[in-house]
Amino acid sequence: MRRREFIAGTAVTAALGLARPAYPQSNAPTPVTKRIAFVHVAEKVEDMTVNGRRSFKAYFGELNRLGYVEGKNLIVERYSALGRLDQYQDLARAVVASQPDLIVAIGGPMALHFKPLTNTIPILSTPADPVMVGLVTNLARPGGNITGVSVDTGWDVWGKRLQFLNETVSNHLTNARVLAGQITNWWNAAGAEVQKFAQQAGTRLTVTFLGGNADRATYERAFETIAQDGVDGLIVSDAGEHIPNRQLIVDLAAKYRLPAIYPFREFVDAGGLLSYGVDLGDVWRRLADMTDQVLKGTKPGDIPFYQQTKFEMVLNRTTVRSPGLEFPATLVAIADEVIG
Repeated sequence: MRRREFIAGTAVTAALGLARPAYPQSNAPTPVTKRIAFVHVAEKVEDMTVNGRRSFKAYFGELNRLGYVEGKNLIVERYSALGRLDQYQDLARAVVASQPDLIVAIGGPMALHFKPLTNTIPILSTPADPVMVGLVTNLARPGGNITGVSVDTGWDVWGKRLQFLNETVSNHLTNARVLAGQITNWWNAAGAEVQKFAQQAGTRLTVTFLGGNADRATYERAFETIAQDGVDGLIVSDAGEHIPNRQLIVDLAAKYRLPAIYPFREFVDAGGLLSYGVDLGDVWRRLADMTDQVLKGTKPGDIPFYQQTKFEMVLNRTTVRSPGLEFPATLVAIADEVIG
């Protein structure tokens, strides 16, 4: 197994010059048949394994069930931009230059950097809305070399998040904020639709982008701005940069006593208040199934982009007590799980 990681301050040419597979002479793996480049915008490469968070356990566990074993019939080369916005393009070029059999690009922004660089290497991704961000023009017939699983199923999910957060603060939500990822055209398309739900609830809704690298200093500045603006409720987006920084986000929300709803249960497991969104375990198992299809010769353009239909709501009783909030009985009744 070969791992590559782009580290802040490391010259790209130097990284490429040194990145070569190295196996112990006495324990060389049997020849492999397929090679995957597994690319994340921010996750540490050492965490992108079957022993990592729930998503990776689901993906690599499903690959194993399908008969793929690293070091035997599969090589997985792991890459990360470590949240460095200035590394995305160079990282994408390095991956394409290595000519893997498949690129798994986590998150729409990362996949967008690959799109102009190759139309032959198959690419799987997990964007929010693949049509809106410009990855494909048709979900049912993607065409080209890109497909995957969407982690956002339309505007209704945003309306639900706003509704559930409002109910948690006893319908007193007046100044809500979306914490988005790095600046993209997402809010240009999504903002108007999401605003409709806010208007119905009588809530002012604005957005804060990270606007830079996904590091501690950037998140701290974002939360300082949010607090100064008198925000009384936060909706964290499903941007790929957020999940590796979930503990930091949850801690900052607690520091500023800011009720927040998250897109995935991983945030609630880290101490977050509540989450509502797709089941990432299911997302990644489906991505593994698509990996199997592509490695066996199916063209990505012939595989429809999958839109999730399974949602889960997770509540954290311990966290809700901290800011003096309370989950209404109606919310507890429909929750998939209540922890704490």
